[in-house]
Amino acid sequence: MNSETRKLEEHLQFVRAHSPYFAEAWRDVWPEGAPCPGVAALPVTDHASYWAANSAEDNRLLTAPHEEGIVFKSGGTTGNPKFSFFSNEDWREFCGVFGRGMRHLGLQPGERVANLFYGGQLYASLLFFGRSLEESGVGIHYPLAGFVPPEELINTMIQFQIHTLAGAPTTILHFLPELIRAGRDRIELRRVLFAGESMYPDQIAAIQAVYPDCQVQSVGIAGVDFGEIGWCDESCAPGEHYVFDESVVLEILDEENRPIEEAGVPGAIHVTNFRRRLMPIVRYAVGDKGMWLEPVAGKPRRFQLLGRTEKGARVGPMTLYLEDFQAILSRLAAETGHVGFQLVIDHMEQRDRCVLRIAVAQPDAMPAALADTIREAIYAERHMFPDLVRDNLIHPLDIEWVEPHTLLRNPRTGKLRRLVDRRFDA
Repeated sequence: MNSETRKLEEHLQFVRAHSPYFAEAWRDVWPEGAPCPGVAALPVTDHASYWAANSAEDNRLLTAPHEEGIVFKSGGTTGNPKFSFFSNEDWREFCGVFGRGMRHLGLQPGERVANLFYGGQLYASLLFFGRSLEESGVGIHYPLAGFVPPEELINTMIQFQIHTLAGAPTTILHFLPELIRAGRDRIELRRVLFAGESMYPDQIAAIQAVYPDCQVQSVGIAGVDFGEIGWCDESCAPGEHYVFDESVVLEILDEENRPIEEAGVPGAIHVTNFRRRLMPIVRYAVGDKGMWLEPVAGKPRRFQLLGRTEKGARVGPMTLYLEDFQAILSRLAAETGHVGFQLVIDHMEQRDRCVLRIAVAQPDAMPAALADTIREAIYAERHMFPDLVRDNLIHPLDIEWVEPHTLLRNPRTGKLRRLVDRRFDA
């Protein structure tokens, strides 16, 4: 047994002994007192029960009382927020591992980096990127945040000769016209580091049309709810990353939750983090599709992101969950009489767009006011949605009334595709 396998097994034993939620979830496959059956023998974590157990009071997921550390909000809605709990040690490990991965980006000693991620209101990205950059041991951190007034960003970049911006793609594109107005003789953008959402070819082209030599790079893949997943270096094509083998077991599973080991076959990404102790992450579906790019023997192994799975969608820097749309439409079922729905995500004019397709018997008879009611209900649950629309970072929510037979289905199984992500279509 190598050291990584031993660490994984020890971690699973710790989780089995100290997390009431996982002790119950694993009871059938791992009875108390029995040896560890291995991570692949454990069930895939059910999101609904996992987050229900991870409550602010009477928490059944955590392995110990939360007496020191930090708490973040990791999505959810007004009525059903999701929180991520870290001990101080878990937070140090998270940022430390990710920071070591950032060393592969080619950052130079003394490189000045403006941090345009968001913080406050229990949002993690500003703090996480800053701490990770410090842990990387390279670069100088300027924590300006994504809500910085444009003139302050421009003045700070000029005063300190900052040539690197880090932030969500929508934030970087939001500030690009201001950089252009300031003039290339005053601001020279040499590197953009992005995270939180994909950077699409039209967005990269818009940056490089103004700054042809600017490198546009993914910081890496991580989420406050599931931790670190992948790092990249200058050889990685868009969407390509290497697994954080020192802390993570990454699995790509098919529709029957069977592991996919061969390269080039898409599946759903699941992660087990064997360093995160307080709030365990075991066989957790992160919501992204991916595929291996290298044989199983490769270490660290390289993989490709392929858009979102059907659990939720990343629209700009915001995550939308199908269960929340389902709940809202269920409340309005008497008015809509709908028999199904589908979310379609695409990308146009350098911004993401979400289309809610609602299947009804007579689409042409549906009143426009009802679509407005549904839109406002969704905006009320996800306050970030109208804020991003107002700031011109994403398109407004489109609602389409359609006939049931027009909803897209899986051609092999005939199952309804609840989420259709067209942003990665060739």
